[in-house]
Amino acid sequence: MKLTENTILITGGTSGIGFEMAKEFLKLNNKVIITGRNEQKLQKVKGKLDGVVAIQSDVSNPDDIQKLAGSQIIGR
Repeated sequence: MKLTENTILITGGTSGIGFEMAKEFLKLNNKVIITGRNEQKLQKVKGKLDGVVAIQSDVSNPDDIQKLAGSQIIGR
C-alpha cells in the first residue's frame, strides 16, 4: 500500500484519532483534507498542522456530503 503522495480525506479531523492521523499523513507527504462541523476548531487545527486543508462539513447532512463530493479540493 502506497502511503505517500495521496489525497487523504479525514472526517472529524479536529481532535482525537482524526487529528493524529492527519498529523502523521502530512509527515508522509500527503495532501490532507480534514472536515468537521465546528469552524473554530478547524481553524485551530489549520494553525497547528502546516499544509492541512480544512473544510466545514457535517457528514450527517446529505447536502454537505454532496457539496464536499463535488468540491474541486477533493479532486473532481
